[in-house]
Amino acid sequence: MDVAEGPFRVVRPADMLVVDIALVNLHFVSHHLERRDRNEPAFVLVGLPPQHVLEEVPGQLPASALGPMKAFTAGSTRLAFSLPADTPSLELSLDALLDWASLVPMMVPVGPQSPDPPGSTIFQGIPGSVIEFPTRLLLTYNEPVDWIGRTQPQQADGRTALWHARLQSHSRRDGDVQLRAFATTGGQGVLPGNSPIRPENLADLVTLTSQIMLVPPGDVPIKVPSAPLHAEQFIVTPQGSSVHLHGAWGSPPDTEVEKERYKKVGRHLPSLVAYDHITGLGRDQYIRVVDHGCLCTGHEALDVTETRRVFIARPDDGIVAYLQQDEYIVVKQPEVQYGAETGFPHAGREMPFRSLRITDRVTPLIAPHDENPDVFWIRLRDSLKDFEFTLIGTDSEGRKVSFTMPLVFVKDGTLDEQKRLAEAYDTHKEPTLGDRLQRSMNGQVMAMAQPPVDAPGSTSHAVGTLTFGLGSFALGPQGGSGTPVVGQPCVREAAVRVPAVEQFTPKGGDLQVVFNPTYLQQTMEGHPAGAYLDLQTALNLTFGAEQAGGLSSPNSAVKTITSRAGVVPDVFATDGTGAVVGAKDIDTIKKAFGGAQILGIDLSTYLKGLVKDNFDTLRQLGDEEIAAILKDAKGQLPAPVLRIRDLIDGQGKELRYVWKPPLDPPRVPPDNKPDPDALLDVSKASLVLDARTVRSKDAVDQATVDGKLTNFAMNFFGMARVEFAELKFSTGPGKKPEVSASGVELKFSNELEFINTLRTALPADVFGPGAFLDVQPSGIRAGYTLAVPAIPLGGFMLSNLALAAAVEIPFDRRPVSFRFSVSEQKHPFNVTVSLFGGGGYFSMLVDTGGVREVEGALEFGGSAALDLGVASGGVSVMAGIHFLFADGDVTLGGYLRCNGFLTVLGIVTVSVEFYLELSYEKHDGQSVVRGRGTLTVSVRIAFFSKSVKLELERSFSGAPGDPTFAQCISKEHDWREYCAAFAA
Repeated sequence: MDVAEGPFRVVRPADMLVVDIALVNLHFVSHHLERRDRNEPAFVLVGLPPQHVLEEVPGQLPASALGPMKAFTAGSTRLAFSLPADTPSLELSLDALLDWASLVPMMVPVGPQSPDPPGSTIFQGIPGSVIEFPTRLLLTYNEPVDWIGRTQPQQADGRTALWHARLQSHSRRDGDVQLRAFATTGGQGVLPGNSPIRPENLADLVTLTSQIMLVPPGDVPIKVPSAPLHAEQFIVTPQGSSVHLHGAWGSPPDTEVEKERYKKVGRHLPSLVAYDHITGLGRDQYIRVVDHGCLCTGHEALDVTETRRVFIARPDDGIVAYLQQDEYIVVKQPEVQYGAETGFPHAGREMPFRSLRITDRVTPLIAPHDENPDVFWIRLRDSLKDFEFTLIGTDSEGRKVSFTMPLVFVKDGTLDEQKRLAEAYDTHKEPTLGDRLQRSMNGQVMAMAQPPVDAPGSTSHAVGTLTFGLGSFALGPQGGSGTPVVGQPCVREAAVRVPAVEQFTPKGGDLQVVFNPTYLQQTMEGHPAGAYLDLQTALNLTFGAEQAGGLSSPNSAVKTITSRAGVVPDVFATDGTGAVVGAKDIDTIKKAFGGAQILGIDLSTYLKGLVKDNFDTLRQLGDEEIAAILKDAKGQLPAPVLRIRDLIDGQGKELRYVWKPPLDPPRVPPDNKPDPDALLDVSKASLVLDARTVRSKDAVDQATVDGKLTNFAMNFFGMARVEFAELKFSTGPGKKPEVSASGVELKFSNELEFINTLRTALPADVFGPGAFLDVQPSGIRAGYTLAVPAIPLGGFMLSNLALAAAVEIPFDRRPVSFRFSVSEQKHPFNVTVSLFGGGGYFSMLVDTGGVREVEGALEFGGSAALDLGVASGGVSVMAGIHFLFADGDVTLGGYLRCNGFLTVLGIVTVSVEFYLELSYEKHDGQSVVRGRGTLTVSVRIAFFSKSVKLELERSFSGAPGDPTFAQCISKEHDWREYCAAFAA
């Protein structure tokens, strides 16, 4: 394009006019400007000073602390006008050059245009009007327009008005003027981070108003929802423009596909939906920028930023005008629905609410978030604390629950959205994240999962707290670290009340739970018992003897909360998809029932390995099904069922604990065969425990317990066996516990088998009562007492012989014990052979921990007597040993006793007794050997008697163990030699 004249600058001080004018295809001819080439268009190019000044927005500081603010001016505005085709020439005067109403304003063509040459306003060889407003944004006309302005200075009352020109629509004189932004310019310097309008907003204005089709490489064109900017007023002056500008757009689909397509053409998905800008002489008066986005819960929301000019009185400078920025969030979509079709990793099962409604439509003013303007926690400006939205959640049963929670705003088109969300949920960058995510529910009742159709309310709990997250990021151990996803709020963990557990642990309070992995991945129907929650820490339920029926203490570590079977131990093994494929290994099962006792014996040792088929009984557990299982001899409940239900007509609640586990003898490695020496033989046994607690509406508890163990036996070290056909326990309100046993039989084997022989060989009437069975609430005692009659056989006599064997089965935690005895210490047996005789006794006590006590004694000797009439006398010699082992202490002793007497005519009697004893004692690891001797001589003459007794005792203490190091090494002689031996 040939510029014939100019550019030249016109300065008119009267009205402060400053313009640069250039002519295209026009030349001077006799005081006129005529076309140089009549076949080519002619143009008048006008350059104006910068029309806008971008100022820095200060923070919330006292007026006295506010200093100078940074400011950036826009580039010059260049207007292009063409000479109408029917106008051959133009008068060579300033008035004619400023009479823009007679000229035709030129616009930049629609499309992705680049100036030619760069930096000019020439597009496709034709000049266009380029207005830089605001700073760094290039505007042009979107329709035919006119510029209206006075060519001469305007005066009134002795004052001259500032030169100005007004833009108006060519066809609508009183309407808005439509403008479009076609590009941004880098300019000089970097805009301040807290400027009223951000570079991203300027780029959005270009995308939303330029009316171009974006064509990604190899993809279909992107149709941008475009609408022009509307200027209610646009006046240019030498001091800057006075503008009332506004625009409004709908938000494009915020999907990953759309983001990727925009990225291919070098742009980001626009978030701007509204823009208002008011300036006076180039200085901002009011700016409103509205960005569209979502709260982290998926609610559609708007981020509104309003910048106003305020006047502050300063002591030194007078009144100073600053820009003040206010920002708040407007909730555009109050309610959001959640479910399987909303993109959750586990079909929405990780979110117990089916919908969330936000009652706050507009937040108070929020704090700046310059570090991350696209993804940020919403905080209050005055306190810098999180703004807690009030939400109303609707659970799967339609129940409403209210709570508060701070939320994150995510702007549309955010680049690396998941990365920025992860940073917002990073505990290192957000130390208060735990408090933000854990929300108090104040004990409101809600369904944590969709209950089965036939069991409404079975998944409802009084909830103390819910800990939220986003997407798979919320699942913690179940879902891995994951990534947060907007619109997928999930519950990572919760603190809930479990009524059935509270009955056994009244002070348990809220229990920390997470969603069961099988429920998340396979639905509730994929779990045998309909599990939906797991306790984070398994809870040990310990039953006292009086509560569990005395028969057993079936303690268990319950962990899994189910809709069918209440609360059960975690014994279910799953595969990678969460499907239950069987039971966990036997060690894990035993740990789940750690400490459980049956007749004082560890029950976990006798639990049978569970298989998947065992769990079928947990799928349908109504009262009728439970009754059928308990009645069926082969029926089983592989895991204890702990649950609570409402009674009919609202009369109260019933807590029930029922268990019928499969039992099996312990296995012996490595052949994995049953242990024949196991203390408890349960190969044919069946254990049932059914405990109920009914709490009336008046808070009165009535507990009943029924327990039964059938067809079992107890073995004691291969010596004795006690067989039971049935052992029953029952208790109820207002009555004492009742224990009964039937079919009890005690049999002996190996070394004690002779008792069975005696029992069958001797007449029944010689045994007296014989077998006995004593059943008390504290335990059971069963056994035999065999009193053998005196057996004379020539010179041999055996008398006072009694055999006894007894089994004691306590109902507390004391072990089961077995005691066998041959006579007793108070009633020893006696043996006489001619002149010789003796006696003794023996007893042994063992329990499940081993031998507890062994005691025995044996005495033997002889005696003789002589009577000659005048004199008579006698002599006897006896020797004996005694042994006692009790609780680790040992006593062993032997003695010799000799005595004799002589009587003459019944007047003089002399007697002598000699006693010698040697014993060994060990108590608490200390050994003592003790010897004692006694000699007693007595003389009696008529009515006078005298005795003399001589005693001697010595004891020797042994060391409790090996000598110490200090005892072995002497300091004076051995220490140096010892150290030298270890020297290098």
